[in-house]
Order: sequence, then C-alpha cells, then structure tokens
Amino acid sequence: MNVLLIRPALELDMTHVVRPHAAPLGLLSIATYLKERGYKVRLYDRCVETVLLEEVLTEFQPDVVGISVIYMRSIHDGIAVSHSLQGKGIPVVWGGHMASAIPELVLREGNADCVVFSEGEVIFHELLQVIEKKEAISQVKGIAYLDESGVMQRTPDREFANLADFPVIDWSFVDPPKYFDNYINCSKMMWLYNSKGCPWQCKFCFNKEYNRCTYRKRPTEYIIREIEELSTNYGMDGVYFSDEMFGANKEDLYVFCDSLRGLNRNIAWGFQTRSGYWTREDLQYMYDSGCRWLFFGVESGSPETLKRIRKGIDFKKIDQDFMNCRDIGITTISAFIIGFPDETEEQLRETTLMAMHINANIYSIHFFFAYPGTELYNYVVEKGMLDPPKTLMEWGYRSSFAEILSNYSQVPERELNVVRSFFNWLSFFRKDSINNERSFSFAIKTIADVWNLLFKHGFINGLRVLYHSAKRFLSVAWYTFAYPGVRKKYGLYKKNLGKKL
Repeated sequence: MNVLLIRPALELDMTHVVRPHAAPLGLLSIATYLKERGYKVRLYDRCVETVLLEEVLTEFQPDVVGISVIYMRSIHDGIAVSHSLQGKGIPVVWGGHMASAIPELVLREGNADCVVFSEGEVIFHELLQVIEKKEAISQVKGIAYLDESGVMQRTPDREFANLADFPVIDWSFVDPPKYFDNYINCSKMMWLYNSKGCPWQCKFCFNKEYNRCTYRKRPTEYIIREIEELSTNYGMDGVYFSDEMFGANKEDLYVFCDSLRGLNRNIAWGFQTRSGYWTREDLQYMYDSGCRWLFFGVESGSPETLKRIRKGIDFKKIDQDFMNCRDIGITTISAFIIGFPDETEEQLRETTLMAMHINANIYSIHFFFAYPGTELYNYVVEKGMLDPPKTLMEWGYRSSFAEILSNYSQVPERELNVVRSFFNWLSFFRKDSINNERSFSFAIKTIADVWNLLFKHGFINGLRVLYHSAKRFLSVAWYTFAYPGVRKKYGLYKKNLGKKL
C-alpha cells in the first residue's frame, strides 16, 4: 500500500512562503512508523520541494493521502491539495492541530474523508488497515467522519501511545540541510522533539485539548542517535527542541545532558520552558552540556492575569531564571502575550515593567490570538467578542500573528502596537542580544535570513519577502517613535532595563 504524506505550503497574505520553521516532525514520525510496518511511504513537503503535486501523484500512485494541517497559514494550500485529489478515488485524511480543532468544517466542505485527532502514528496505521480490508472506519478510535446522512461522527479518543514504541526517526524521507537555520551560537540548527504534551493547563494553549495535558517523553537514546546521525552525516551543529515543555522530568534532563556530552560533539541547543522552574545548578549543568539559549514563556507581568490564564508560575521567581542565565552565559528569549481578553491598561503596564525588569536578551511579544479549541477562545465566543469563521477559507485568512485581528482587551489597539514594536526594536538593535557573540548579532541574523530568502525561492517570491519585511520594519519603527506619550505611559525606555519593580 502506497501512502503519501503531505505538508501544505505556508502562506503570507495568500502568497507562498516556502521557508518552514522546522522539518515536518509529526509526518516524519508517522512515515517512519508506517515504513517499519511494511508500507511504502513518500513524504512530500510543499514548503521546500519544487516538484508539482501532479508529478508526485503520477510517479508515486498513492492509495491513501494524509495531509498535516498544523497552522492556519497552511489551510489554503491544504484545501488546494484536497481539491486536486477530488475525483481520483484516493481516500484523503487530514490531521494536525488545526484539523483537530475544526474537524466539522474540514469534513463538511469535502476536504477529507476523515480527520485524525491528536498524534497520528497509531491511529493512522489502524485506519490504513481498515481501509485495506474495506471495513467500516467507525471502529477506529480517535477520528471523525461524516455518516451517510452527512452528520459528523467522532469516535472515542484513543489512549496515548508509549513513545518508546515509536522508532527513531528515519531522516531519509527529507533532505535535512533544507531545514538548517542560522541561530544562536550555531549556523546549522534543526528542530527536533524530545517529548509530547505538557502537564500544565494554560487557558490560551491548545495543549489541554490536543494532548489532554499528558506529558510523555521519548527515550533519551533515541534523541541522542538522531543528533549523532544528523551531526555526522549532515553537519548539524544546533538543536532547538520543539517540546511544549522540555525537561519536565529533571532526572531525565540530567541523563540527556550527560549523554550529549558523551557524544563529544559541539552541539548548541535550547528549548521552550517556563519561569521559576530551574535552579541555578540546573542551568549551569545544561550550559556545560551545550545549552546556549532558553525561551521562557512568561506571558504576563500581572499577577492577576497570570492567575486568570492559569499559567501556574510563581510570580516572585520570574526574574531569577533571567539573572542566573545572564551570569552563566545562556541567551534568554522572553515571551509575553499582550491584549488578553479584558486586559486593562494597568495590567499591560505591569507586563511592560516586568519585561523591562527581567532584561532578557531578546523579546518575543505576541498579540493575543483566540486559537480554536482553547478555553480563552471559548470565552471570547461565549461573550460575543468573536464571531467564529464559517468556512475553512475564512480561518486561513485569520493566520497573522503580526497584526491585531481582534482586540479583546480594554487597551486601545494603538497602544498594543506601540508596546510590541518597542520590544521588537529593542531586540533588533541590542548589542548584547546573543551571549558570547559579536555585537548586534540578532539584527545581523535577521537581515541574513531575509537576504537568503530573497534568492532561495525565485525572484517573485523574493520580492514578496522583501516587501513584507520592509513593511514590517517601517511599521515597527513608526509605532516605536511616533507615540512618545504611549511610551511614557508604559515606561518604554531603554534606561528602565533591569530596573527594580
């Protein structure tokens, strides 16, 4: 049985941006799992491959097609792929975060024969077995489909698998260098995954619905084997772990650090985490094994907001991690979300003061986005703040995180833009943006990334990238300097970096 797995192209204002953030890790895991069970698998990543879909279909002759729709920006191309498959008699299956969040739209609009919820390795395999035997798919756990009367039926959730039962990823399905990124203290960084799920229950995150707040770790030897293969055969020198919460079990983390040191490779690495979780000894141990950056999800500087979004961090410990990392030499990236539903100007000011106080190397400020399947999405819908999109195409248009699509807070939109732009500008022009590197490293890296995109994927796409980059830069500059009154209101001055609360 031939199985074609597809990652749709990502879009920016309806134009393809073919530079992905990472290799399609979920599809790679599924492809490897199916290959071990005797299926012939082709992974077709439309973010990096230039071959046309029709050529792939003609050459590979798939019996089943799986489409991974994780981001809203991939919805439009996912639809285009599904439409190209109509009339060919090939079963189409959608999976991924977005497909799991809005399955009825996917099915009702005829884009898929069924939708797989959560992780797809075991479920997709069981579905393929049923399709081969021409049995009813209703017996497969963890899927949704339309019955004969056109009503969506969802089968019971499937219990999560033991990640030790999944094989080490087979990287021959893709060309790893196509996913290399120039990052902190490394030039050929790749995203890998060490675990699935997160034990916490933040109201703005899809984790509670998608992973049911269940944390599961892959065996450390699997990760080490992948790092060894990618560094030996392809020259990879950095790893960014895509886990929702890397190192939730500290004992496992220390084993990983020891194992990585045992490779005797110069691998820089980092991950996403939460404030107040690490001791100085933890951070030093990680640094000694190559950890060079940490992405801290602080989210807010308002104790009331942190409690309301159920972040579950100790407010008094937020700044300790940043001080320790600065002393040790780990570059810190701090993530804040502004414009939470009902957020007040005072709460936003508390956030800006906290952001200035922790004095991170790089700031990642996001506008609140109501992601379907989250508690805060349900809240804004119930309160009448958001009229949910009625079609998949409309969902695809709601893909921008760089602009305020809907303001659910009590703060004027202009002030939210000023706050975000100030921290973007501060990060871009900061001399010490990356520890142990030359001055203005973040700015140099950002410019290099845009420059590479100009020439990698064709002249027309290059012009689009240049246009959007220039537009974004000018917008940031405008909001940073055109509203001094707003900056004063929220204490947005470089002199306030590191200032006590």
